[in-house]
Amino acid sequence: MKIICVLVSCFALATAQYEDAGDFEIDYFQAFEMGMSQAISYWNGLIKESMLNDDMTAFNSSIIGMLAMVEPHICPAQQTGKCKPDENWMLGCNCRNGFKRLGECRAKPCQLFTHFKNKGAEGLAKFVKAESYTERYSVVFEYFANPISRALCECPGLLDASINCVTNYDGQLFTLLGGDRTGFDHVVKNFNWRSLKTIFKSYMDVGCAQKDGKDCITELAKMYSIAGTFLDNTFSSRDTCLSMIRFEDEFVTYLQTVASFNMTTESISSIANRFIDAYLEMQQEAICEPSCAGEVADAFYSCCAKDAFEAMASKPVAKAYGKLWASIWPLIAENSEGKRPNFSEAFKKYTAFLDLNSFCGARTDVYKVRNDRCDALEA
Repeated sequence: MKIICVLVSCFALATAQYEDAGDFEIDYFQAFEMGMSQAISYWNGLIKESMLNDDMTAFNSSIIGMLAMVEPHICPAQQTGKCKPDENWMLGCNCRNGFKRLGECRAKPCQLFTHFKNKGAEGLAKFVKAESYTERYSVVFEYFANPISRALCECPGLLDASINCVTNYDGQLFTLLGGDRTGFDHVVKNFNWRSLKTIFKSYMDVGCAQKDGKDCITELAKMYSIAGTFLDNTFSSRDTCLSMIRFEDEFVTYLQTVASFNMTTESISSIANRFIDAYLEMQQEAICEPSCAGEVADAFYSCCAKDAFEAMASKPVAKAYGKLWASIWPLIAENSEGKRPNFSEAFKKYTAFLDLNSFCGARTDVYKVRNDRCDALEA
């Protein structure tokens, strides 16, 4: 549902212009479907025109050439001996040496690269040919997200090594391209990498686990992929538990709230609070409505999902998000001296939602029963 809300928010901003055009009734679901179809058409066109050959059986010549140029830097023929800067102009010796220190895991970046080189075109072609959002989510996780997640689980040191490649970059790309690395260095210096690692490692602790005899990478992929099921049912006018039609009033209120944001008269903090209030009202109906809570929970709320929600709501992760935001704001604000928006109230509301049992309250005990079962399995 979280992914759906990001998509819906973009759509709401786009529909604001229609609401200003006159007094007429908008079919929000139809307009939402049209907006989503346009977005998918854009990405499909980009993939077909810029990445795949004419019959979509392989990468096009441009991508093949790019992969051939990159491959020696990710899959070097010789891993031993002192790093030579001229032979490692793309990633740099700090990066190369960092991965060499991973022992057996030093080959993992090459394994990932080889996977994407051999299977990437197939995955992109399946995405383009997909006839449903459920299929598209499945392709994204099977070919792209899950392989990366499994690599991080097998070799946790990849995260630190990858960050090292950025924070201690000594390659020659900027020089060869004639670019100025001042902006890059400014971002690297001021971004809170420690907080980013705290967040990622917290999620990895959950995602790399086995819960209730199930692989959490697979279970969490299912959790996020439920968005595709909701979209498919909604756009096919199926009024089921796994459809947004069931909470149409809250959906429309959410859209209208987002469309009403005024950046010139409202503070960003105020907008954030109004956004999260409308979001939570919609989630109350989507997740907690008694007649459908059981079916919705069956579709996404596994023991892995429970642990993921708890990780997101934990104090260390919440604190890390705050520090990360504090480091990002000066990098994106037009006036870096301006006061940083305070999202603490909105974030507190959101983290409270992550405890689904408390969030739903007396409306359903579905999530309490599942939580108790998961806790018993851990005992």
